[in-house]
Amino acid sequence: MAELRALVGVKRVIDYAVKIRVKPDKTGVVTDGVKHSMNPFCEIAVEEAVRLKEKKLVKEVIAVSCGPKQCQETLRTALAMGADRGIHVEVPESEAERLGPLQVSRVLTALAQKEKAGLVLLGKQAIDDDCNQTGQMTAAMLDWPQGTFASKLTLEGDKVTVEREIDGGLETIRLKLPAVVTADLRLNEPRYATLPNIMDYEAARALGGHESQPPSSPVCGPPAFACSSLPLYLQLVPIGTRTCFLSSSNHESQKEED
Repeated sequence: MAELRALVGVKRVIDYAVKIRVKPDKTGVVTDGVKHSMNPFCEIAVEEAVRLKEKKLVKEVIAVSCGPKQCQETLRTALAMGADRGIHVEVPESEAERLGPLQVSRVLTALAQKEKAGLVLLGKQAIDDDCNQTGQMTAAMLDWPQGTFASKLTLEGDKVTVEREIDGGLETIRLKLPAVVTADLRLNEPRYATLPNIMDYEAARALGGHESQPPSSPVCGPPAFACSSLPLYLQLVPIGTRTCFLSSSNHESQKEED
């Protein structure tokens, strides 16, 4: 079996089927009492890592989540899907909203180095903020090659071939490991978490298989959360409102119905 370790980021987000409600002070969305689940693109990343392990191309799959205690549910899902270990970088709930791609990238960089991971798999973006930045920032901090928007991934020795979706169609790139890859929607179809895997997870947790790393630990250090930001104003745009289009020829404003 290969000695390659895969580090997979999993984010806890509001479930895709939930109707979002904006807070009365318009500083964010209502999260209390709202169903949360793993970010769909992170599910795809976990599935791909588990498939590589099943093909004996990866030795170990380590799932990582940053956030409050509730993130352990997200890790439980990843482990039930087939991940070997889970690392929870616990952040107080009052500070979790300030976590952005930069802070998470710093954490992933430190963990990739500590765990000696050769492949970092992430979802291309989260469905809550749609930033699409964490994978690129992590690759830059690690100084590793990156393959974003992957719709197909092939491991061959110390090389990984990534077929990625671009505006003009498909682009195929070949990267030398270690590398960072972000998963697109068509990379795979994630499996359901099975009862035997959930039971295996609970047994592993009882034996200490579930790790928790607080923000003050040497793994990520205080600088990981030194830069933070919050939205000043948030508003949902009603469906059917008029949109202004700028003509490329005469730069005249035209209004059309959505």
